[in-house]
Amino acid sequence: MWHLKSNDLRNERLLLEESLFSIGNGYIGTRGCFEEAPELVSKTIRGSYINGYYERIPILYGESAYGFPAMQDKQPRIMDTQTSLIFLDGEAIVFEEARIRDYYRILDFKKGFAERGYIYTTTTGKQAKIVFKRLASFVDKNLLSYEINVNYDGNIEIASFLDSDVCNHSDANDPRVASGHERLLKLEKLYIENDLAFCEMKTHTTQIPVLAVVGYKAEVEGISSLLEHKLEAAKIVSRAMGRTQLTLHKKCVFTDGIRTNDLYKEALKIHEKYKTCSFTDLINEQEAYLNSYWNKSDIDIYGSEKIQEAIRFQLYHLLQSVGKDKISNISAKGLSGEGYEGHYFWDTEIYVLPLFQLTQPEIAKQLLLYRYHILPSAKQRAKELGHKKGAAYPWRTISGIECSSYFPAGTAQYHINADIAYSFIQYYLYHRDKEFMMTAGAEVVFETARIWLEIGHWHKDAYHIDNVTGPDEYSAVVNNNFYTNAMAKYHMNWANMLYNELREYDSTEFEKLCSKINLTADEVDKMKLASEAMYLPMDEELGIHAQDDTFLRKAVWDFEGTRNDQYPLLLHFHPLTIYRYQVLKQADTVLAHFLLEDYADLETMKNSFNYYEKITTHDSSLSSCIYGIMASKCGYYDKAYEYFMESVRLDLDNKHGNTKDGLHMANLAGSCLGIVNGFAGFRIKQNGISIAPIVPGELAGYRFKINYLGSWLEIDVKENISISLLKGNPVKITVYGCEYNIENLITLERKS
Repeated sequence: MWHLKSNDLRNERLLLEESLFSIGNGYIGTRGCFEEAPELVSKTIRGSYINGYYERIPILYGESAYGFPAMQDKQPRIMDTQTSLIFLDGEAIVFEEARIRDYYRILDFKKGFAERGYIYTTTTGKQAKIVFKRLASFVDKNLLSYEINVNYDGNIEIASFLDSDVCNHSDANDPRVASGHERLLKLEKLYIENDLAFCEMKTHTTQIPVLAVVGYKAEVEGISSLLEHKLEAAKIVSRAMGRTQLTLHKKCVFTDGIRTNDLYKEALKIHEKYKTCSFTDLINEQEAYLNSYWNKSDIDIYGSEKIQEAIRFQLYHLLQSVGKDKISNISAKGLSGEGYEGHYFWDTEIYVLPLFQLTQPEIAKQLLLYRYHILPSAKQRAKELGHKKGAAYPWRTISGIECSSYFPAGTAQYHINADIAYSFIQYYLYHRDKEFMMTAGAEVVFETARIWLEIGHWHKDAYHIDNVTGPDEYSAVVNNNFYTNAMAKYHMNWANMLYNELREYDSTEFEKLCSKINLTADEVDKMKLASEAMYLPMDEELGIHAQDDTFLRKAVWDFEGTRNDQYPLLLHFHPLTIYRYQVLKQADTVLAHFLLEDYADLETMKNSFNYYEKITTHDSSLSSCIYGIMASKCGYYDKAYEYFMESVRLDLDNKHGNTKDGLHMANLAGSCLGIVNGFAGFRIKQNGISIAPIVPGELAGYRFKINYLGSWLEIDVKENISISLLKGNPVKITVYGCEYNIENLITLERKS
């Protein structure tokens, strides 16, 4: 299954399929809207976006306080290059189901483009075959291309737009979608020169320009035809006319003022490079790029085409949305929609990065370099929060500033510091790249670790961390959140180890780093002591790690008295009401057990799973995949499969009802981790890598690759387990507790 296909034309599917069939390349993304249907505009979210591009808007408070963010970033909708109206003998196409047959749309994961087509019947009974194709180049991130082909026995006209009249989508009733501040860009220049259409826009506050340069080519029955360009109000309309068969090629090049100082020079250089390329040429480029990607990153599923389709859908959309330079990251909705205003969260480090760490080290490194790039902003934020040293990374951001106006469930999530450090440490475990740690990683690890010495304190020979919020957003500003404390313990322990390893590796360069950030051995010794003495709340009677100091003293939420239409709770109950009860939005302690399984024995992890599962609503899309992974760890294989199926089809089946606002990127990655970390039991630790495979439910098996210490392994799990060394030096791997040295291929018996 190498494509997503739909034949559904129902209006209620429009918004959903705009997200599912969106295209992107990590820089530019555009939703899968219908080019030719202006009458549907009011029913759609007709957006295109540039990753890392932002406007700043004021945050309005009824009552503000010291340190509250005054401004927030927001990802603007950029100029529209999608719209292309079609006229047949002067009659405009009206998108009515009765006039359309043989409708289809495809997102091709192998060739990297989207296609849509149908046969249209005019009011006179004549028929036209119409096919639309679009592609965002993985080879050149600035390029977006369209092709429209119309076959019709009569006069054909295509009117294609470059439209600056754009505004963002908003929903005042849903905190997951922005409200207000819809028109974020102003038009600077709109003109035609040398048969190219130019549109430059700029953000109002940040004054960051964005440029689109659009080149057209029209063919009538394969012969080049002239185009007519006209400036109409805030848009340029380019018309192509012909008979029998008309094809319009449209190449759009985007540049922005964050990445280049000369938008026009850069855009024209790229346009010149591609101006003679056909759409087929671009597909061939895409396919070559994607062959390399799939050769490394594909997860083969045996026994279920439905699951295979979903896994490849997820792997493909992650590639389409993930930033590939230090300016950008991957937002909660990627480049597929406007939910969460294009903000980046800790989702990247705990869900998305682990997947790219497996097989795409260069992408993983760029995501880490983004965090290094915004380190100065995190250090400034730490000062605003009253810290003398260190860095406090924002809960949600684009440019590096804190964009959350609700601190109890935002800024108070100090675990973000440890999450980011964890991802740098994971990269180090995969590659032992001391040079990268010396130049970027260690500085982030040290600066973020400093915060634990500021917000923690000693009490009765133990180290405590008060007034924080863990991953669970239904419990806020608590003392000794288990997840936060466990991650801080790991973080500070590694800060100490890195200090010693890097000092030994290159003492001269390391001294320069320590001098740069004024880091002393005494400070690192304090981190080591705090780590060793970290308080991890435990309830001996229940045999579980308590989520925090007071969580288990609260009354349990009245689940029987809560109607199905009252979920998610955050849309129907005041936060204070939710905070007073034992109820979880998402995995918290259970997530800690996945990331740091050495901090609890298996019995405690099982007890915790059993207890917290009963009071978790999974209102967050980040939850089911983690419960599935931990169900595999605990030996609850039926549950593991159920949670996996809930996660793997979440967007395709619109299970949370809000896929229209964009795909759930963390869940896309988390579902894939459900195969690798869940069913295969893959773990990477300081002492090496390990697996403990199972094959649950209707699956017949699976196969995936790992890039570890410069070598490539392939894990193939069916009736038996085959582990192949594809490239590089021999690798040691632990399987079901026994260590094996992989020099070529070994086959082992799979436990049932």
